[in-house]
Amino acid sequence: MKFCDCSPWLLGALLLSSLVACSPNLPSVDETISANARQAPFPELVSLPALLDEADRGSKIEAEADALAARVVRLKARATALRGRSIVDGQTRLKLVQAVAARGY
Repeated sequence: MKFCDCSPWLLGALLLSSLVACSPNLPSVDETISANARQAPFPELVSLPALLDEADRGSKIEAEADALAARVVRLKARATALRGRSIVDGQTRLKLVQAVAARGY
C-alpha cells in the first residue's frame, strides 16, 4: 500500500516544513497572557434561553438611528439660521483688523 503518488522531494519538503513549524523559539501560551487578563474575573455564563429572549426583543439600532436623524435635522436648521451671520462681534473684529494692519498684511 502506497501513501501517496508524490515525489520523494515533495514529501521531504513537507516533512522539513512541518519540523520547522515545531520551533522551540515560539513563546509559551502563558507568556502571551497579560497580567490584567490573568486577574480578570471569569466571564459570567448566561443561559441560552435568556440570550434568545434578548435577541427576540430586538435592537435599539432603529430607535437610535431615528434619534440621530432628528438631531441631524435640528443641526442643519441651526446651521441654516447661522449662515451669513458673523460670529465675531464688532469690537473684536476691529481689534483683528487693527492687528492685521499693524503687522503689514
